[in-house]
Amino acid sequence: MRTVGCPSGRVSYPMELHATGLNAWGQLHFGKNDRSNDEPEDLSTFTRVLTVDDGIEAVLPFPSYTLVHTKTSGILSTGLIPQDQLPLTTLPHPSHSHIAQASNGLSITNDIHPPLANLSAFLPQPPWIPLSTLLPPTITGTITQLVSYTAGFAALTTSPSGDTQVYTWGDERYAACLGRDLPSSSSPHAQNDTNTVETDAHTLVDATTPGIVPDLSDLPTGPITKLAAGGYVLAALTAGRDLYVWGHPGRAAAAGLGGLGVSDEIMPVVIEDFDIDDVAVGEAHVVVLTTSGEVFVIGSNSNGQLGLGGVECAEEWTRVAVEKGEGYVVGVAAGPKNSFLLVSKQSGRQ
Repeated sequence: MRTVGCPSGRVSYPMELHATGLNAWGQLHFGKNDRSNDEPEDLSTFTRVLTVDDGIEAVLPFPSYTLVHTKTSGILSTGLIPQDQLPLTTLPHPSHSHIAQASNGLSITNDIHPPLANLSAFLPQPPWIPLSTLLPPTITGTITQLVSYTAGFAALTTSPSGDTQVYTWGDERYAACLGRDLPSSSSPHAQNDTNTVETDAHTLVDATTPGIVPDLSDLPTGPITKLAAGGYVLAALTAGRDLYVWGHPGRAAAAGLGGLGVSDEIMPVVIEDFDIDDVAVGEAHVVVLTTSGEVFVIGSNSNGQLGLGGVECAEEWTRVAVEKGEGYVVGVAAGPKNSFLLVSKQSGRQ
């Protein structure tokens, strides 16, 4: 699940949602007037699909449907919502930062928000697993964001002192997506048991146990403030607007993201001279918003998810022209094969 929130102080202004990409279940059409009796068609360029007078708090794209949390008008939905996921349509916005589901069906909740406790009765097997059952080690701090990719999860935590850490865990066959070392019988360090290894700086834990990504700590431009993930790629944004990516190089390249330079090591992303304000990751594409309001995309365009018309893919970062009138883009989001832009109609970019 990938979300985009409304910037603080702008929630009361009218906003538009622009979308492009896969629309097989009508997940890009809001309102009866936007539908027809024909099978929904994919969108190949960013198109305005919704206007909300009282502001948008979050966009939540799922494979077959989309949820939009508004400031005062409740939750708007469109597309095909599986029966066992209907409880998600009534959860308050903050709760959605604390639940995630990988493509293998495994679901995770960090058990922080009480409303989530009721979900286990509705969701399919295997059941939702509280992070408290995944110890050791204990995830320190409060989980502020939880994201999923094809074979695992990542969590962003904040300590009472304000320090942040990124934890990852998942399928050991795709260990490159973890962005951290795993314990090994050949490790020169003292091995405590089969699952953990003590090092000079931190404890190595196995792939299925949440472990800290040390390379995302003490970065030059400050702590991590946002995570994004999809397919076999993960991304992290710092307070100083630097972007880092990592993942499985072979899987990412095969999906069309070879130009991103994905590695099992944490790598910085440079897009000309721009600082990055927001990032979203789909199954095989990435969308970023710069601090100057420009939108760049890279990866597969098989369903029009890049908004570049008939282009098959973008092997390098490509700027997207957005028809936003007098508004400006304040956030991005991505489903597996579609993309969303949040456009504020407030006069003047702040």
